[in-house]
Formats: sequence, structure tokens, C-alpha cells
Amino acid sequence: MRLDEVDICNEAIGLVGATEWIQSLTNTGTVSERRCNRFFLGAVERVLSKHDWHCSSTIRQLAENTTTPLTSYDSSFALPNDCVRVINVYEDDAGYSPYSRWELLERNIETNLDAVFLRYVKFPDDYRSLDILLSTAIAYELALLLAPSYVKDREVFGIILQGRRIALSEAKAIDTLQNKQLFAENDIYEDHRISMT
Repeated sequence: MRLDEVDICNEAIGLVGATEWIQSLTNTGTVSERRCNRFFLGAVERVLSKHDWHCSSTIRQLAENTTTPLTSYDSSFALPNDCVRVINVYEDDAGYSPYSRWELLERNIETNLDAVFLRYVKFPDDYRSLDILLSTAIAYELALLLAPSYVKDREVFGIILQGRRIALSEAKAIDTLQNKQLFAENDIYEDHRISMT
């Protein structure tokens, strides 16, 4: 069963031992609703920024900025608002740029490329599109943020912390196994050597 935002929050509430379930993230009538509303997006961003999650990644062509780049590169491209983590930059939509050089600076990609296609991890439009193990890792991260106000026992806090580590490791392992992609950086000299044989 895929989890939406409310399901993830309720799983986190259950992990800390509370029983004040929420019905919506927009309501702020209960303590649990206010805390989930406050900490949910932070927990999502923390988990998504730790790995190249394939179930929450996309490729998009970026528009060039009109401002001058801050570095020695010729062009600057602004990151999309939903970008959590940059995976790679390509010069075409085929997803292959063996010799492109770029730098991430102040939420801009600075490069000498004429066009930029960005592969990145994004905030999900629909949380049900996330893998169940990734949703569980987010719930554990949220539980860790909620725990200081619910949990007074250090041992229970330690159990939640250990559960978060395990959930994140499992989610990363499955995501990696299900999506095998080899990103080997090409070398001009190696390519030339191979072409000469």
C-alpha cells in the first residue's frame, strides 16, 4: 500500500508512541497536526537529499539566466523550485555528456554548455508515487523530529534513531538494486586510446 502525506505523518506519530492521529496537514487544531505541519517538509527534504532516489527523480531542460555567471563559466541556469538534489547535468535529453563541466552555485548551474538538461531529485507531486520503503524512511525522519516533544525516555529515542538508520539503509539498497545505472566518467585520452585499437 502506497502512503500519502497523512499516512506518513500518522506512521511517524505511531512510531513516537502517540495516538493523536491527524486527518489533514492543512488543519492545525491539534498538537499533532501543528507539529506534522511544521516538520513534514523538512523531514522529506532531509531524506530526499541523502540519495539519488529514482522514484522521485526527473529530467528537465533549464532556462538560461539573464544574469552574468559568478564564476568563469559562460552561462548560468536556475534550478527548478522543486529541486532537492542535483544528480547530473547533460547537454541533451539523451542523458549523456561525458565531457561537460559544471558547477552548482547559489541554486544555479554554471557551465559552458549551450543547453542544460538537469537530472535531479524533486519534491514529489504525489507522495503515493514514492516507494513504500522511502515513505517509511521519511516517517522515521519525521518521528525523530517529533520525538523530543512526545518521548521523554532516552532509550525510546535511541530506538527511533536506530530505526531511522535501518529504514534509510533499506530504502537506499532497494532503490539502488531496482535501478541499475552505470555512471562512469569518460576520459578523452582513454576514448582516443580505445579508438586507435
